[in-house]
Formats: sequence, structure tokens, C-alpha cells
Amino acid sequence: MLNLVEALANLTGASAPAIRLILSVLIAYPLGAFYRNLKAAPLVKNLFIASTGLAIVVFNYGFDLYHSALAVAVTYLLNVFFATSSLLVPLSFCYHMGYLLVGYYFTTSDTYDIKWTMPHCVLVLRLIGLAFDISDSHEKERQGKKDDRCIDPPSLLELVAFTYFPASVLVGPQFSMLRYRRFIDGLYEQHTTGAPAYSAKKFLQGTFYLIVNQVGSQLVSDTYLLSADFEQESLLMKHIYLGLWGRCALYKYISIWLLAEGAAVLFGLTYIDAKPGEREYDSDQLSGCTNIKVGVFENTSKFGHYVESFNVQTNHWTAVYVYKRLKFLNNRVLSHFGALLFLAVWHGFHSGYYVTFFMEFSVIRMEKEIEPILQKNDYVQVLLQQPLVKVAVFVLLKFYTMVFAGWCLVPFVFLSFSKWWHIYCAVRHTGSLLFLLGNLAAKPLLLAVLPPNKPSGASSESKKTE
Repeated sequence: MLNLVEALANLTGASAPAIRLILSVLIAYPLGAFYRNLKAAPLVKNLFIASTGLAIVVFNYGFDLYHSALAVAVTYLLNVFFATSSLLVPLSFCYHMGYLLVGYYFTTSDTYDIKWTMPHCVLVLRLIGLAFDISDSHEKERQGKKDDRCIDPPSLLELVAFTYFPASVLVGPQFSMLRYRRFIDGLYEQHTTGAPAYSAKKFLQGTFYLIVNQVGSQLVSDTYLLSADFEQESLLMKHIYLGLWGRCALYKYISIWLLAEGAAVLFGLTYIDAKPGEREYDSDQLSGCTNIKVGVFENTSKFGHYVESFNVQTNHWTAVYVYKRLKFLNNRVLSHFGALLFLAVWHGFHSGYYVTFFMEFSVIRMEKEIEPILQKNDYVQVLLQQPLVKVAVFVLLKFYTMVFAGWCLVPFVFLSFSKWWHIYCAVRHTGSLLFLLGNLAAKPLLLAVLPPNKPSGASSESKKTE
């Protein structure tokens, strides 16, 4: 296998860790197919999932397996001794986040390396989320409100299998212990007969995006953005290159998430057992672990669509376990900022992470202030229905979303200040100016030019009649 890894690395030009990662995601497919035919008790199922997941981690990181094993052991002990205590969540949060950050400190470099910290950051969210769920379940039970969403602390074997689930141990997606237990107990089996076909669809999508990423990254590479040739391009061409580069960079994440999701679907983990009207409900019943909504992503007309469609499960985890827990701040803007700050810290110490998430905060806030003003002005809405205006707006919004998604992604990919600052200077800091002015001046200027239309007495009376 090692010779195969080296041969593939030499053939593709990718690093050996990257090849191991791809092979590990792909090997989850035959494991999922085998599991579908495994008619056994939950104990045997957990043993199969735990052993294969552990083998995948060993294949990728060898002895560094002990980092995740220690996390599982500490989690188990915390669940044994503090399951009914208010200390469970803070102890779990501090240990797992602290260990991850110490790991970043000792392993970080100026490039994005595939090391044991990559799957460990996935594991950290999963185990912290488990602590929250156990604590919430205990609180419901204490108040006499226990329901079918409450969970008890897992056994050691169940915890190991939950942590090392083969289809998500390296790159996600995130899922809860409640989902995992229902899956192991066979509650999803009768609803996942279409899983093989849906899994094949995800596999083909992931393969397509992987190929596009590989081809595109050769045409507009990271190296090119740092080169003198890029600096000599016109300002318009710099922005076009930046947009194309950003799209290809995002396709790298999209491809691996689609491949991982396809394997999880084949296992039968992804069924959504929710009814219409419930928040979890989705007409696409096998999309319970979707990490990328391809249709929304490819048709973005604002940055809110990126947030809605990209890294879905991590965003959902952050909304449930961070954003909503910050409600004591009594301010949605502060809660939003706190959630994004958590995500930046979770990624590591590089300045690029903090700049990217601050950019996200700025652009989402800007859009949320501008959009209602345009929607409440009848003249603007009538104008936007004109065919030529529609085409012009479509082209403008596509340019805006693609180019400035690339802008926001630059610090995230290049990490170190010297690199991303060099690229920002090359494009004259247009993104910084746009988001700064958009947050400070767009709302008052638009309100002055486009005040909300006041309905006339007749139209107001008509609306009351309706």
C-alpha cells in the first residue's frame, strides 16, 4: 500500500498524505457496501465500525492515533463521573479545545499541512457536541421534560465507533449521537433502499469537482497569485483571476465533502427522520449529512448563499452549540461575531483564519442591511423585473460573489500575513474598501436615495381587505 501511495503521489504530483486521504475516503465505499449486508446485533456493528475507522486513522497518521485515542478516553471518563454535573460541558470544551490548540502550536507551519490535527479538529466538535447533548438531556430529565431526543452517556465501544466512523473520521461530516444510535439500531434501514444510487450520484459529483480542481489549479495556481506576472496584470484581470482561483480552491473542499457524504449515504447514516414543518425536515430524505448544497452554491447571488450551502454541517454545529448559547448577550450581531471567532480559533493561530472570518462577518452584515432597503422600495423592485436589467444584475452579482469569495479566501489559503497582504496590495485592497464602506455608509446612503415606499390609503385598505 505504501508503494501504491508513493506511485500515485509521483504520478499526480500530489503529496503522499493527500493520496492517503483520498484513498481513505474511497475505501469507505466498500466498507459501507459491506455494512449494508451486515445483519448483526448493534455490538457487532459497533465493533466493525470502530475497527475499520481506527485502521483508517492508523493508515494515515500511524502512532499519532494516540491523540484521538486519548480524547476518547478522557471523554468516556468525563461522561462516567460528570454526566449529571454542570461541569461536563466546560470540562469537555476546555480539554478538547485546549488539546487541539496545543497541537496546532507544535505542528503549525506556513502551509496547510495534512497532519493528525486535521481529523482531530473534526473529532473535537463531535465530542464537545456530545457533552452538550448529554448535559441538555440531563437538564430535560431534571425538569420532567424528557423526550425521544434525550440521550444517555454511551458505552466505551459505542463512543469509539461514534468517534471513528469510517466515512467521516477524517473530514466529517458532523452528526450527533442520536443519529448514530438510530442508525445502529436499524431505524433507518427501511428508508435507505435508494442509498446506493444516491451514493453513486455523490461519488460522481465529487469526482467531477476533484478533476475541475486539479485542472483549474494548474491554470490559476497559488504560486501565480504571488508572482510578478500577476502584479503586472490589469486591475480587472487580477479580479477575474482571483475569482477563478477562489472557485477552484473551494472545489477542493467540495470534492472531498461530496465523496465523504457518498460513503456515509452508502452506510445508511444520512436519513432525515423528520416531518414537514420540523426544522430538520428536507424533501431529499437522504441528505441528513450534507456538507455542501451544490445547487445553491453554483447559483449564488449573495454571500448569504455561500453560508447556506458551504460546510453545512459545521455551520449547523456552530449555530446549535455556539451561536444559540450566546443568547445571553442579547445581541444577534455579537452572537454572530462570537460564533465566527470560535470558528477562527478552532482552525488555528494563523492570522489568515481570523481575517477570513472577519471578512465573512463584514460582508454578511453588509448584505443584511442593504437587502431589506432594496426589497421595500417598489420602484427598485419594478426596475429589477425589466429583462435587460435582470441580465445586467445577474452578471454583476455573479462577478461580485465569485471575485470577492476569492478575496475572502486568500487569507484562509495563504495563512501567513506576508503572503495574503502581498496579494491584497496587488489588487489595491478593493475588497477591504468595499466591505468597510458597505458597513459604514451603504445603509444611510441608500435610505436617503431609496426610502421605503409608503402605501397609499387605497392600497392600504385593499391589503386589509385581503
